[in-house]
Amino acid sequence: MNSLLERWLALTPNLRGILWVALSGVLFALLNVCTLYPAQHLNSWVMAFDRYAFGALFLLPILWRQGLTASLSTERLGLHVVRGALHTSGMLLWFVGLPLATLADITALGFTGPIFITIGAALFLGENVRFRRWVAVLVGFAGAMIIVRPGFGEIGLGALCILASTPLFSASNLIAKALARTDSANNIVIWQNIVIVVCAFPFALAHWQDPSWTDVGWFLAAGFCGTTGHLAMQRGYQLADITLLQPIGFLSLIWNTVFGLLLFSQRPDMWTFIGAAVIFSSATYISHREAIRRAEVKTGDTRTGA
Repeated sequence: MNSLLERWLALTPNLRGILWVALSGVLFALLNVCTLYPAQHLNSWVMAFDRYAFGALFLLPILWRQGLTASLSTERLGLHVVRGALHTSGMLLWFVGLPLATLADITALGFTGPIFITIGAALFLGENVRFRRWVAVLVGFAGAMIIVRPGFGEIGLGALCILASTPLFSASNLIAKALARTDSANNIVIWQNIVIVVCAFPFALAHWQDPSWTDVGWFLAAGFCGTTGHLAMQRGYQLADITLLQPIGFLSLIWNTVFGLLLFSQRPDMWTFIGAAVIFSSATYISHREAIRRAEVKTGDTRTGA
């Protein structure tokens, strides 16, 4: 055991960061699989409620270690509520689209997140986004349209719901970044879980369906994959620069494609991979420019246009 640990620590931090993020991609792909099975027959509100209600079980060790008061301590409760409501809306759209789209399409459209974050930063945070990044945003949208292909056949409701959920998740991520200035990561995750359960509960109750014991097993597995996936991703981000890790995210398209093909006989077409490559190139460029901007802010040099 010590030998394995020594070999692991002998690896460069960048390589360890890449391996952690690659692992998180597999875990998030498994999370999609675990939620896709119950999503075939459960209402989307019930899905959102059960996903986070069962996921709360994996937060109990944190509550036990920190104590209830410390875990819930915050001076920005309103912001937590707004974030949780946005995330709940995104989750609802996500679970509507999940059984109607292939896992590959879902993953590819999810790559548009940095694009919506750039737009949100410009519109709501007053960030100066310059010409090259706006071009990257337009290129990313073009990639999304390659996947959805309006005017070239029937537009899938699933793909549209997933695409519509992405800006809501991006807004949630922007708020999480703002909250991180004052609140710990544990507090942010705990409040997110609480608000989503509270928001989803009345709607889930109105459309209630009793989950089977098999569904309960899938929700527990989803909670484990989601929690460990986020932990692995955060470890990777602590070890390596996010611009170095960005291309590793493209591996998630492979994992989701393989799982979709083997478990659900989902066969994504060529346009999914073309659109994903376009979106991913745009998102990688945006992340790269963001890293340069942060470095310039630290050094006081703002001459290079973002």
